[in-house]
Amino acid sequence: MYNIKNKSWIVSTILLLFFIFSTQQTIAQKRKKKTDKTSEQFELNNQTLNMFSFRSIGPAAYSGRISDFAVNPENPSEYYVGVASGGLWKTINHGTTFEPIFDNESVFSIGCLAMDPNNTNVLWVGTGENNTQRNLAYGDGVYKTTDGGKSFTNMGLKTSSQIGKIMIDPRNSNIVYVASQGQAWGPGGERGLYKTIDGGKTWNRILEIGEYTGVSDMEMDPRNPDVLYAASHQRERRVYSKINGGPESAIYKSEDAGATWRKLTKGLPSGDVGRIGLALSSNPEIVYAVIELPGNKGGVYRSNDRGESWVKRSDKVSSSPQYYNELYADPIDPDLIVLMDTRNGLSDDGGKTWENIEGRNKHVDSHALWINPDDTDHYLVGCDGGIYESYDRAKTWQFKSNLPITQYYHVRTDNDYPFYNVYGGAQDNGSWFGPSQTHRRNIVNADWTYTIGGDGYLSIPDPENPDIHYCESQYCGLRRYDRTTGNSISIKPQPTEDEEYNWNWNTPYFISKFNNKTLYVGGNYVLKSTDMGGTWKKVSGDMTRGIDQNTLPMMGKMWPPEAVAKNMSTSKFGNIFALAESPLKQGMLYVGTDDGLIWTSENDGENWTRYDKFTGVPEMTFVNYILPSQHTQGTVYACFDGRKNSSDFTPYLIKSTDNGKTWSSIASNLPSGTVYCIQEDHVNPNILFIGTEWGVWTTIDGGKKWVQIKKGIPTIQVKDITIQERENDLVVATFGRGFYVLDNYAALRELNPSIPEKEAHIFEIDETLLYFPSSNLNYQGDVYFRTKNPDPAATFEYYVKNGFESLKQQRIKKQKASEKSETYYYPSEEELRLESDEVKPNLVFTIYDNANVIVRKIEAPLKKGYNSISWDLSYLTNRGIKVPPGTYKVALDKNENGKFTRLVEPKAFKVISLPNALGTPNYEANFNFLKGVYDLNANVTAANGKIRDMNTRISNMKAILEKTPVEANTLVTKLNEAQKEVDKVAKIIVGGFGAKNSVASRNRYALYTTYSAQVDITGAQKEQFKLAQDAFNGISGKLNALFTTEIPSLEKEFENAGGVLFNISQQRRYYEE
Repeated sequence: MYNIKNKSWIVSTILLLFFIFSTQQTIAQKRKKKTDKTSEQFELNNQTLNMFSFRSIGPAAYSGRISDFAVNPENPSEYYVGVASGGLWKTINHGTTFEPIFDNESVFSIGCLAMDPNNTNVLWVGTGENNTQRNLAYGDGVYKTTDGGKSFTNMGLKTSSQIGKIMIDPRNSNIVYVASQGQAWGPGGERGLYKTIDGGKTWNRILEIGEYTGVSDMEMDPRNPDVLYAASHQRERRVYSKINGGPESAIYKSEDAGATWRKLTKGLPSGDVGRIGLALSSNPEIVYAVIELPGNKGGVYRSNDRGESWVKRSDKVSSSPQYYNELYADPIDPDLIVLMDTRNGLSDDGGKTWENIEGRNKHVDSHALWINPDDTDHYLVGCDGGIYESYDRAKTWQFKSNLPITQYYHVRTDNDYPFYNVYGGAQDNGSWFGPSQTHRRNIVNADWTYTIGGDGYLSIPDPENPDIHYCESQYCGLRRYDRTTGNSISIKPQPTEDEEYNWNWNTPYFISKFNNKTLYVGGNYVLKSTDMGGTWKKVSGDMTRGIDQNTLPMMGKMWPPEAVAKNMSTSKFGNIFALAESPLKQGMLYVGTDDGLIWTSENDGENWTRYDKFTGVPEMTFVNYILPSQHTQGTVYACFDGRKNSSDFTPYLIKSTDNGKTWSSIASNLPSGTVYCIQEDHVNPNILFIGTEWGVWTTIDGGKKWVQIKKGIPTIQVKDITIQERENDLVVATFGRGFYVLDNYAALRELNPSIPEKEAHIFEIDETLLYFPSSNLNYQGDVYFRTKNPDPAATFEYYVKNGFESLKQQRIKKQKASEKSETYYYPSEEELRLESDEVKPNLVFTIYDNANVIVRKIEAPLKKGYNSISWDLSYLTNRGIKVPPGTYKVALDKNENGKFTRLVEPKAFKVISLPNALGTPNYEANFNFLKGVYDLNANVTAANGKIRDMNTRISNMKAILEKTPVEANTLVTKLNEAQKEVDKVAKIIVGGFGAKNSVASRNRYALYTTYSAQVDITGAQKEQFKLAQDAFNGISGKLNALFTTEIPSLEKEFENAGGVLFNISQQRRYYEE
């Protein structure tokens, strides 16, 4: 039984929750009702988008897939990390911090690295992941840096797609070998083994085998670098199948630097062979190979005669050779080898026996290993979970928890207030949710919550109950998660005896907008649940073409069941990948399949209409995404992935306005590369966002022209996009760099042709949240991962028609223009003087309160075009005082040599407060109190300056009297008395030895206990300030008398007595002159 006190608490809680919910709804409605001013005639470009910038929110808690290391042999604390789909990173402090150094290049996928043995500032980078897994990113050739990663140059082989290994001749750094695997999704391209003898200026293919066969691995004899070993790999992956080997996979050897090659056969398996990994032991006579064979078989082979003959040592082969099967040899012990695998294997007897060295506290799925040649117990391992380091030969591990390279498939958000959460599932790293920002200075790994394991995919919060959300692992491992307990329950649909469900690896599902207890999921059927996944029923027949994947050709022919890894690591062909419901009509369903079909139902699955032909899209092209419009019923968008059907990189993006009957392309100017997803602005239907192979693009004219949003985000594959409507935030899931947020893109809606005609324009200003960021855990060291939260600030996005070109900028233009002429322009001394003396005009943003009193001015350079600037809500020039919540206005002026020209009249915006557990404080009273505290602090500082000045002047006179033959007894006595008076004043104001409760100490208490508090000022704080103010008022008269009358009088007497006065103010003037 509840007592009255408990009932009162319940009622209060309900009222509080109602108030918070109502506040959120009101804020959401206000933000959503912004007027749409966008015109299709406006010319969007990259400069326009300069107003917006993405920010990373991490996380780095589970990191992501590593492909290779390159460690400086002269300084092992410096090394490079190649990330399968997250760029290239460098550390100079043994992994305490990492810096991304490849973000501005044209690709993001790294396959391998090679450091020049003769110059550690030279690094070769092979782009394109060196595996054949289903979500495979590709590259555009080989890159080279000669300055330790500060800059890179593409050295060619642009159609190699996937590069397995790079080796440099230690005798001549201009001789470089590149093992190109070639595109996995089709034939052709630059595949095989390539060689340059001029540092990458030109390339020659020295080993060519077949249109589906590249080179995945190679080794070089350190005694004679002309001796080379190469492993060829024949394979192809399609959406419907994968064959990971064939008769062209083999081991080759050259003894003349690649001029001629021999296929090695003695003791090696013949026929169809899969992926081969090579390792040259510390004794170059001994060569190892791990070989994949049909039937999930294979083994480790060893040669003791430089490859001339081989002996099978064991049946050991990695669990999925298309993903692993890389061997590493110990740099000292010729019998010790390590095999990359789901759980790494180590053999210390030349491959005969193996032990699992994974350990309980390390992520599985390893791909890269570095063994320290000076301490062979020291390992660096790169896996799907990032980087792990061991100093005891894999017995214990240290995780590098500071690399935000997680591969997310999907992203969703909730409506938590004031900061919403972001949800997503990651490749081999489970499902997570965490804050879009926090009230602290940073988002850290501890802010993220891990929900379920496996490969993570869609993670969707219940729109009406934020404590419930749904998440899934591969093949529809669907679960309902309870945030209050951290527990989850499986709700995966189960077939009856006569049914079979084909699930995609990345199964689509959604919660109906019309009923939060209703879910839909797609396999080869569409299934529906009305009880949060407790029970399911089919609402469709088989939605696929029903094609047997074994009847479709691979590598140009049909393959028997015994083919190497046939159909392994591939979803069973014939399944639903895209699934959606119209937000405008309940039961209006859309389906997209992996075999190129789109279906629609207008009656919740009772009847379906099939579409199999789409303008400009090849038949049977994989359907990536379907988006029904939230503005117009019958309008729907679809994205297709042609790469999965024979390396077609065309950006297929189409639109229908008649519910799928007819379609038209809206890809327009998009570059080559897959389009993965699309989202529609919730206010303006002409504003669209897409995630592509190379980043995020937007249009404001319905797809007639697309522009990439580049600021703040690297070149990266974007798998999914969502819009947090309350905040107008664009949130993206990248496949290799975690989550990114673009805060408040609403200014896009305001763009129209009239803006460029104005002298200047300030866009609508969002409500600004007032709060004081608190600290995270302090003193955690530099390895502690953190992403910076946006500062509590009002952001002003603006346009200026005419910029300013300085004399220096004009001169540099002249110099560049004269470089091609016979006479090089060089400025005169007078021109350089004018440059130096030039006063540059600038912009001034003036912020007023509701009474039109100026509270702050912010200056910005006078730059033409679209930009943004922020006001941190501080009062005047004092960053310690934040303005109270209320309505403010900002105006824009141009300042030219002190002449101000108004460009934009004051524009209003609101500052609102962060919800507080103790209720809303009296911000106005706090603000006025703090102004008084800061004013007193300024007075104390000024008084302290006067005290120091008087002390110096008295000391100077006394020092001179000691050395000057003047009658000084009386004057010395007066100086000593004056010093005592100054000391008394100093003790009262600033404290000192024996002083108690000085003005400064009391005011400091009032200042430092209130400046960042969002509660009412306490009685103690008010009392301390009053005592400090009263004490200062009581002593300031004496201070001023000493400073303006008594000390100057003594100085006059000193001069009359014949002393030489050289006071501190005179010294200052002397040095200034």
